[in-house]
Amino acid sequence: VVAALRDPEHYLITPEPGSDDARWLSSLRAALDAGIRRVQLRGHATAAAAPERWRRLVEQAVRCARDVDAQALINSDIALARTLGVGVHLRARQLQALSARPLAEGALVIASCHSHDDLAAAQALHCDAAVLGPVLPTLSHPGEAGIGWHGFVEHRERVAIPLYAIGGMHRGDVAHARTNGAQGIAAIRGLWPIEIRDSLSLS
Repeated sequence: VVAALRDPEHYLITPEPGSDDARWLSSLRAALDAGIRRVQLRGHATAAAAPERWRRLVEQAVRCARDVDAQALINSDIALARTLGVGVHLRARQLQALSARPLAEGALVIASCHSHDDLAAAQALHCDAAVLGPVLPTLSHPGEAGIGWHGFVEHRERVAIPLYAIGGMHRGDVAHARTNGAQGIAAIRGLWPIEIRDSLSLS
């Protein structure tokens, strides 16, 4: 009940910035202006190829989020999250390598989960929430059928942390997700205000 009152029902995951940083930031501001209040800053390719550029973008994105009192989390980079005083979104493969919550209480920790073992690890680390899926087929995971809503509910019943459904989700899916025990939905395409590449990954 506390989580349902505290946590937003939409969890935006940003796409790769591509070559146009200004457009990416403008789109992020548009999403925030449209009501997004929790956002994961995700740019693996950019961070690997141009770490300084990615850091500058993250710093600007965090300021944009703070301007509207939205929560920002950085994908996988615990050190940068600590430096900027924001949350971190853990990748599934990070969960088994951690023995304790990576950030102090009060800083959000959310994890990507694809199995019950992932969810159990996220709960043991006292994550504030987890993203579970893919629930439905998605362009980001071609050929994967997804766990379906039945699978989502089965996992939901075995853990006590808020779960966001991911995979093929759009704004209109929130009500259905909540009837299946989700806090809400997480998405790139379904929540980002511009058309993006089909090759983006949600893993």
